[in-house]
Amino acid sequence: MNNHLLITLEILLVVVTPLIFLYLKGTWPLRATVPCLVSIPILWYPTYAPLHELSHIAGTYLVGGTVVDYKLIPRFWLGEVGRAWIKSDGVTQTWQQLITTSFPYILDVLCVAIGVLVLRRDFSKNPFLIGLVFMLLCLRPAFDFVCESIAFLGGDRGDFYAIQGIIGSTFTWLFIFLSLALSLFSVLKILKRLVGLPEANGA
Repeated sequence: MNNHLLITLEILLVVVTPLIFLYLKGTWPLRATVPCLVSIPILWYPTYAPLHELSHIAGTYLVGGTVVDYKLIPRFWLGEVGRAWIKSDGVTQTWQQLITTSFPYILDVLCVAIGVLVLRRDFSKNPFLIGLVFMLLCLRPAFDFVCESIAFLGGDRGDFYAIQGIIGSTFTWLFIFLSLALSLFSVLKILKRLVGLPEANGA
């Protein structure tokens, strides 16, 4: 399958579909939900790759390395979808490479946990704020796990390939499955919790 088509399907499944469900099951008027459904997926794009690469940068400095070059935003006007990257120096030890490479996914797990804690029925009644926080804390990490896992399964030599070279295939796939399960659980739990907003009451 064409890589661009595959990524488009992943975006529709992981980012757009949960938002559609959230707003269709809510009681906000269409004049409030339609702008959210248009703007939030658009806002997802310029946040996804930069946050991922900034996490690599943070992990690099955390282990004592330096970043010598980087590109945070893919050149989407040239047809690029996920070609952001960093180049680091001074990351020579295995433990340094593991932390630097896995740091985006550690932060993804943390974001999902925060999302489950924060996104309660009394968090807000504003459809845009709810959708934006849902996207940033849950859907963005979920897409990270889904996109990187499918790419790894397809033979891409990205982050999970590098992690596999350090901790082995068994632990890498265990982490992938647990992360995907956590993402699915968090999305379903939050959607179930927020169904019927803003009028419906409950915890």
